[in-house]
Amino acid sequence: MALFKSPDKKWKKRIISIFIIALGLVLGVTWSSKKICIGDRVFVALGLPAWTSGTSGTHYPAVVGAILILIGMGMLNTTLQKKSRFWLWTIVVLGLVILNFVLTI
Repeated sequence: MALFKSPDKKWKKRIISIFIIALGLVLGVTWSSKKICIGDRVFVALGLPAWTSGTSGTHYPAVVGAILILIGMGMLNTTLQKKSRFWLWTIVVLGLVILNFVLTI
């Protein structure tokens, strides 16, 4: 009955890593349609400043979001085979380059 053993741990780790990446995006991104950053509201609700100098300087939710995204990508990277890792990071780098061009226009 090897078919009915517990699910592969890699799938659990992949799901958790995708959740962490999504959480990092939600915390660190300013949503253009509403011009709000959910991370700002979370930090204010916790009594923490969202910026180093009032409304300017280092944006703490973006830093936390970037760290969460990197942690999630690292976790996802450990569950993939070598060929899949190459394509994952190729897509990430191309996505960042395209995002940079879109945001600067």
